Amino acid sequence: MIQLLGFLILPAIGVIALAVKRLCSSIMSDEKIVFGVILATAFLFFTGLFLGFAGISINLVSSIDFAFTLETNGLSIPFMLLAVVLPALGLWSAHHEIKKNTNLFYIFYLLSYMSLIMIFISANLISFFIFWEVVLISFFFIIAFWGDEKIRKRASMKFLIFTQFGSLMLLGAFILMFLYTGSFDINVISNLASTIPSPIADVIFLFVLITAIVKMPIFPLHSWLPDAHVSAPTSGSVLLAGVLLKLGGYALLLFGVLLFPSITSLFQKPLIILGVFTAIYATFVASTQNDFKRLIAYSSIFYMALVFVGLASMSYFGESGAVLLMVSHGFIVGMLFVLAGILKKKTGTRDLNKLGGLMARMPVYTLFLTIAIIATLGVPGLSNFPAELLVFLGAYGAYTLSLVSLVGVLIATNYYLGALKRILFSSLGKTLSKVTDISMSDAIQLSLFTIPIIVLGIAPNLLMGAFNLLI
Repeated sequence: MIQLLGFLILPAIGVIALAVKRLCSSIMSDEKIVFGVILATAFLFFTGLFLGFAGISINLVSSIDFAFTLETNGLSIPFMLLAVVLPALGLWSAHHEIKKNTNLFYIFYLLSYMSLIMIFISANLISFFIFWEVVLISFFFIIAFWGDEKIRKRASMKFLIFTQFGSLMLLGAFILMFLYTGSFDINVISNLASTIPSPIADVIFLFVLITAIVKMPIFPLHSWLPDAHVSAPTSGSVLLAGVLLKLGGYALLLFGVLLFPSITSLFQKPLIILGVFTAIYATFVASTQNDFKRLIAYSSIFYMALVFVGLASMSYFGESGAVLLMVSHGFIVGMLFVLAGILKKKTGTRDLNKLGGLMARMPVYTLFLTIAIIATLGVPGLSNFPAELLVFLGAYGAYTLSLVSLVGVLIATNYYLGALKRILFSSLGKTLSKVTDISMSDAIQLSLFTIPIIVLGIAPNLLMGAFNLLI
């Protein structure tokens, strides 16, 4: 069996190696250290899928029940897949974009990578929250130091203010859980959740809900996301959209829907209505965007709103579909952000009004852009199709009005196909006449995104089989 402690030790060794290298010269480059650590961690994960994972529990402060406890279950495995694989694929783009203070960037990136994995396998609320905070702080610096110079200060501060507010709500929920169960252990809390007095349970659920609304994000606490995406470097956007947004859905499912099903049931319809409204709102706003990256950012809000609706449905179809959609969306949106980054690198712009006719100059890029867009629109055979189908089946069974969100799918189809037309077709501008196609390295990176999109579209049970262990 694979020791879960390895997922902490390997990235920590990488961070230490980078820090030492910053102080003294080294033969090995920063990129080799980071890619070596990430590849070794990915090897651990995929080996563990076959051999199993061995948990660990170390009692640190017995007086407050603070133990460093790591374990996996049916819910953690799908999210571990995202946390292990997506940052590796996104980091590929850093080689082209990050030119200043690369050593420091890779330190923050590895800290985020390590902490994201640890969140999904932490079984103690204190260690869970510590890693939750490390991710937020690391990503704040990624935006503030390596983001777009025009908006990075504003974007990073907005990101920090909104997400720290969500973190305070989560901390409040954790403190109340401890006070009324006497433990920070997630398994103990799960067994004793029904004994928490009703008014306190309501407050805990509200705190967790606010955290999820900020993190996913859901209207009206969503405004930090578009600026953060537009400002962040491509590798940061992949990390943000692919994994960080999923922390909200993970927290809502783990500490809200599964822990307090009666409260979720009581507020089910208002939650579904909020999710449907966010979905429609996000697609309308996305349809007005000319910046391709900002369009993708608002589209991410739409898909996370569908996740919110699926979780609120409290059905097997809805919840399993929401988990599958989070994983699927992680790979698809990561691929789209890489494509947006390549577009900016090749043409000097992401403005759809200044693009056109690139199909003639970039046929390989055209292939991958088309795959990514038809995948995000839920074409059968690709990963979003079974995920969206399950979400809509579960949501319809809970509240018929939820099918209004299908309007969002129609709007999304319109603006994504419109973007495809504006980028690839029409006339080729004079300024784009010398544009060249993507490199072999870019093609390999995009192919690695494409593989899980196709595999999960054809065989979603490969992922849902793990989730079945929990539901």
